[in-house]
Amino acid sequence: EKFDAVIDMISYSADDAASALRAFRGRVDHFIHCSTVMTYGPPFPCNGINIEESAPLNGTSDYGLGKIAADQLLLEAHAEDGFPVTVLKPSYTHGPGMKVYRQLGNDGEWIDRLRKGKPILSVGDGLNYFQFLASRDAGVGFAAALGRSQCFGEVYNIVHPQARTWDEWHRIVAEALGVKAEIVHVPQDTLIAIDPERFGDLRQNFAHTQIYSGAKLARDVPEFQPATPLVESVAANIEWMDKHSLVPDSDADDLEDRIIAAVENLPTRVPS
Repeated sequence: EKFDAVIDMISYSADDAASALRAFRGRVDHFIHCSTVMTYGPPFPCNGINIEESAPLNGTSDYGLGKIAADQLLLEAHAEDGFPVTVLKPSYTHGPGMKVYRQLGNDGEWIDRLRKGKPILSVGDGLNYFQFLASRDAGVGFAAALGRSQCFGEVYNIVHPQARTWDEWHRIVAEALGVKAEIVHVPQDTLIAIDPERFGDLRQNFAHTQIYSGAKLARDVPEFQPATPLVESVAANIEWMDKHSLVPDSDADDLEDRIIAAVENLPTRVPS
């Protein structure tokens, strides 16, 4: 049996990629592998600004390292015998089927906090940049790349062309809920010291500015032109979370309230 195309969303390691090669080598006209921008860092090259596909692969997280290994195996297969692989690297992509992330992670309770008018935490000054892409727009990019021989053996960032700060993102999510976000900023190291298990992943991802170049994909797959308003895509995402009971009661966990109270009770000036 032969396949016109395969889009692989479930390879997270070299073993996974090897399994895909055993299944599809010589049997598929085009194989698209979904990788991740977490292959680039941290530490992120170019100070996290305009990161192109040729940038060093500095990823150190288990997720990033696994994707690096998978990507390399598939690209080696292309170099060896022309395996028709294309590697697409999304940044944060959201939509039905997943939780809405905030800078601190993907705990759904922050949605409940916003609904109840509670303040939410943000890391540092909240001004680190990232790119937020609706899954429906990402899908257009994946589908439009199919069958394009110029994409064989190539790696592409698939990202929204407009970078936004995490505080902007938090406010977009609040707008989708019809509320205003009250944001309290706390240094990353302070959060990690308070609860390393809960906040330790900040070092690996969202506490860093990351702005990726999408110029290469725009050149080769011009149909990819993200147009979905983020407020709209976030609202659909939250609707899915509600249907699947993925917005827990924020009153059941008071850690965020205690951190915010401690910050708000700090003296505004040091006694002389």
